[in-house]
Amino acid sequence: MSSPLEQVTEANRASWNQIAAARQGQPAEFFRAGGLALEDFELALAGDVRGRRVLQLACSCGDEVLSWSALGATAIGVDISEVALAIARQKSTDAGIRADFRRADMYDLPPDLVDLDLIYFSWGAICWAPDLTRLANILATRLRPGGSVLLAEHHPLWEVLAVRGDNHLAVTGDYFGRTTPRAETDDAKLPTGARGTTAPPAFNAFVWPASDVVMALLNAGLRLDSFTESPAPDIYNGLGPAATRLPAYYVIKATKP
Repeated sequence: MSSPLEQVTEANRASWNQIAAARQGQPAEFFRAGGLALEDFELALAGDVRGRRVLQLACSCGDEVLSWSALGATAIGVDISEVALAIARQKSTDAGIRADFRRADMYDLPPDLVDLDLIYFSWGAICWAPDLTRLANILATRLRPGGSVLLAEHHPLWEVLAVRGDNHLAVTGDYFGRTTPRAETDDAKLPTGARGTTAPPAFNAFVWPASDVVMALLNAGLRLDSFTESPAPDIYNGLGPAATRLPAYYVIKATKP
């Protein structure tokens, strides 16, 4: 019998497979032309990745994995959706950029994924983790000494606020929900491919306070190098000028001593 955590993963995998074809990301031509699907601040925090082993968890269609590889890293992407990974592998072939894509649960990683220099999470990954403490401990065991976790994530405040008009927000979630799957959400919080549909597939997503994420990494023995919160007005589409006064994403870098 599968565990509750495995049941969550399998339910989400079925839903991700339904929408993966609508999540193509950047075309292969973008990468062949030298494009990178990474923010400047991510590159700065990561540093020189040439010759480094970089793992992205919840890699989806592979854009960031291909970017790390193009920068000279030995890049590996893990995701639970075989449909998304098929898109990523084809893009890798078409772009002429080597990358290693694996179907696996982030809680049950292949045994050879150890001594990693960087473990990267990108824009909507932590919300799929039902057990934050366990995940942080897994990350710590997979890093080499001196290796880092780099996480760029939607702010949990955005996860629980819904735009209802100019300078008008509604609270539609629980900032302290933690291990309880998010009960409701507005369309803007659904993954690309599920938004704007009359019957989107069900997803089990979790709202983790930013402080919980930081403390989970510290309690796993990592050192906090950077923690920032920033606005991104477009993510609060329709809110108006007030969108500049709210956090939209946060970025963490934590290193194994």
